[in-house]
Amino acid sequence: MKKLFNYNYRVLVALALSLSFFACDGDNDGTGGEVEEPPITNDATAVAFVKGIVKSVSLGSGGSFTIETLSEGTISFEGDDTADGPLISLFDVQPNNAYVESSLWNRHTGVIAQANDAIEQISALQDSVVANAATGKVLSTANKNLALGGAYFARGLAYFYLVQIFGEVPIYTSTENASNGVPESVDKVYQQAERDFKKAEELLPVNTGTKTYPNKYAAQAILSKAYLTWSTVTSRDNANTPVTADAAKLANAVTYADKVISSAAYQLEEDFLKTQAGRNYKFGKEHILNFSYVLGDARPGDGGNHQSHCAFSYGFDADPNTEPTHIGPASYDLYTKWDNANVHNELDQRREFSYTTHLAKPGSGKTPDEDSVYVFNPTTGWLPIFGKGIDRTYYEGPLVGPTERDLDRLEIRYAEVLLIKAEALIESNQNLSDAKGLINTVRRRAYQVGEFAVGNGNGLTPADIEVTANDQVGLRAALRQERKNEFVYEQKRWLDLIRWHNLTETVLTVQQYPEYTGTHTPGSFFEKAKKHLQTRVAAVKANPLRYYRLPIPDAARATNPNLVLDKYYQ
Repeated sequence: MKKLFNYNYRVLVALALSLSFFACDGDNDGTGGEVEEPPITNDATAVAFVKGIVKSVSLGSGGSFTIETLSEGTISFEGDDTADGPLISLFDVQPNNAYVESSLWNRHTGVIAQANDAIEQISALQDSVVANAATGKVLSTANKNLALGGAYFARGLAYFYLVQIFGEVPIYTSTENASNGVPESVDKVYQQAERDFKKAEELLPVNTGTKTYPNKYAAQAILSKAYLTWSTVTSRDNANTPVTADAAKLANAVTYADKVISSAAYQLEEDFLKTQAGRNYKFGKEHILNFSYVLGDARPGDGGNHQSHCAFSYGFDADPNTEPTHIGPASYDLYTKWDNANVHNELDQRREFSYTTHLAKPGSGKTPDEDSVYVFNPTTGWLPIFGKGIDRTYYEGPLVGPTERDLDRLEIRYAEVLLIKAEALIESNQNLSDAKGLINTVRRRAYQVGEFAVGNGNGLTPADIEVTANDQVGLRAALRQERKNEFVYEQKRWLDLIRWHNLTETVLTVQQYPEYTGTHTPGSFFEKAKKHLQTRVAAVKANPLRYYRLPIPDAARATNPNLVLDKYYQ
């Protein structure tokens, strides 16, 4: 049978990774252009090829943009309202949307094709403890396992994203007959991802020397998350109805989270700003897996993470009415009512970092202490900006972020593993005191109390901020609030709401925002925000089940007649 990798992958890469250097839909991660099937002949070529696959599996800039915007918390003004980003913000998602096509469908199906080729090539090569081309054993066993483990991990993560976003998709595990596949059930796609993550866990070492290539613990962490997500899968028609989670899958989620926790390889950062993987902090003790968006060692000026550009698109002196950020928070309430309006919320170090209202402009004063502080709130015509898109790990970061963007995307960090375990325990209604303790550990770090107190503390005690609920209902609400607090602008919210089956009811809460109800100056930033909020409310009221999935793109269905457009988009 003819191998279909070359043709299919060139097409997929050309579609998925076509870029515009300063736009959020530009997935400039160094993998663009036509890619020929590479000859894998030794350790160096095997590992290098798979490193490229692993970097490609991250949500592309347009993909992260889409995942971030489909919730109650984000709006987009990248272009006029007919552009792909604003259309998603308006909840007008069509199967020809370029973000959905290139950054979600093509990117992940392309990764699968490339991973299949790598697995076949590398598996066919002989190995020994020390590579010896003279004997035909051209790979060392360690590097063969490293490369194969990375390829299995990338394929598993691609399937994990595809099944969450699109539902039923074809499964390809070979370069033979790798086109026109028939979509498999959601359970079968999860089973394939499970097999791939377990194979990655088996092959990968505990330390790969970098946070941007998966190790054994990354495979365990993502597998734990996959089990948790899989546990709540229901029929498409019941997407909006809470379900009783599958007990066996919840138990597996706990087991794999415990593997990461018991390894003692990771810790929570005391300073929440260090959860960011910026230019000068790429190897934080909380980081499990990050994606750098670039293949080479050169970082500044190469495009990097477009999430950074889009969060602060035009810098300090932009006019919000004519140059709004490409993506930003949907309401000032997200800041003022932070942490469910906790009375101490101004002391939660996550609040200002997540929804930045005050930012010093580097070089605007004689010394850094004298730099001008810009205000981003309704008094200056702005909403807060997503502070996690602004590199705080070096002084000039806020000034050059819109162009250099040397900020890695966080795939998973240790705080999420703690909350995955907590959620699995809560949904299984077992060991609720342990779940409560895990949530409160994350909260103590956020408020810098207890073991995370700095100096003489901030006047709070753990009792001031810890969760007090003891029952499943109360702890479920606390867990969901904590994930909302912890992972702002980390591309978790839409996927969380899908897993919890409460996307529609959550989106409808925007009706409580002052931006939704207020009267605003015609043509102003706030009038545009009101339109986006009102339009998405009308959209979910008209079709409450639609937005639990995205439509398989027109181009993909034209290529493969076995693919079907989701019925809620017909």
